[in-house]
Amino acid sequence: MLSPYGNIALIGEEAYALGFDELNFDYIRFPSDGNMKDISYPYSLDKNKAETLKEFFVFIDKRFRTKGITISADLFGMTTTNNDDLGIGQILENALIHFDFVAPMVYPSHYPSNFLGYKTPAEKPYEVISYVMSKGIEKAKMASSSPLKLRPWLQDFSIGKTKYTSEMIKDQIRATYDVGLNSWMIWNASNVYTVSALEPDIK
Repeated sequence: MLSPYGNIALIGEEAYALGFDELNFDYIRFPSDGNMKDISYPYSLDKNKAETLKEFFVFIDKRFRTKGITISADLFGMTTTNNDDLGIGQILENALIHFDFVAPMVYPSHYPSNFLGYKTPAEKPYEVISYVMSKGIEKAKMASSSPLKLRPWLQDFSIGKTKYTSEMIKDQIRATYDVGLNSWMIWNASNVYTVSALEPDIK
């Protein structure tokens, strides 16, 4: 059976040829919703999920980074604090070794109630980002990888009862800098961003 990676490589190479200066691989994971018993994995068969993803990371690394093309990967936020693969194959250390940047999606609203003892983690953006990215830095060092490869996705959207304000967005950015990182990205699915939170004097 042919490897599925060939088409991914062709898409990436075409994107780079068109002028994109970085290839970002989003949602690299096994599925987690629905009846998992109904899923067939014809390429990986019964292989360990984390090892299967690691093989993909190696492929991407050899195909692109060796050509001087910057590559990055988006992972779930819990990869900075969990020691398992979350049941979807994602292990932060495995990605850090093979990508120029790794972006955990550490949106405070996505952490469960009572995470760090907070009933509503979304209301504690500075504390959540500071903790989870500090843990990410620890993992990067244990993997003998540069912590500066970590480039978190931060939250600029409201979900549930917590309305995200400009100050709460700034708190996430401050926390990112305060733990020693120097880059971040910000996400809103509607592409409507809080301009006042992005002023240059918050560092």
